[in-house]
Amino acid sequence: MTQEDTIDQLNALIQVCKDGEQGFRTAADNVNNSELETMFRGYAKQRAEFGRELQAEVERLGGKPSESGNLGGAMHRGWMNLRSSLTGGDPVALVAACEGGEDSALAAYDRAAHTAVTGKTRSLIDKQYQQVKETHVRLSRLKGEMDDGTRFPENE
Repeated sequence: MTQEDTIDQLNALIQVCKDGEQGFRTAADNVNNSELETMFRGYAKQRAEFGRELQAEVERLGGKPSESGNLGGAMHRGWMNLRSSLTGGDPVALVAACEGGEDSALAAYDRAAHTAVTGKTRSLIDKQYQQVKETHVRLSRLKGEMDDGTRFPENE
């Protein structure tokens, strides 16, 4: 893998992180439960940090880091906003939408993890990939619990 290929791969992950940050922020802004809002804001903050770490790595490698997400992420957030307005900020719908977004993040990190990247870049990707997997598991478990009847009370 050339250094240019590595930079392209990192920039793709930056876009995924920016999309995730905005998606979690959208969920936090629309959910009517303070516990879930705190969780979503925490994940938005985590993804912002991931993006900054990846941007620093691109710069270290001599490249120009991506500054924004992609069209697919913007469309997903638009869908989340529409779904939220139709469901009145229903936690089940928002958790499901976030879990779907995490499917995309997992796929992007999986692609990056299966490349010939080495050294510091490999360590960074692996560390973030592990945390993305943990987030996906948590959201999937939460979605399953909600599907089985667990409810989160709405804020007053």
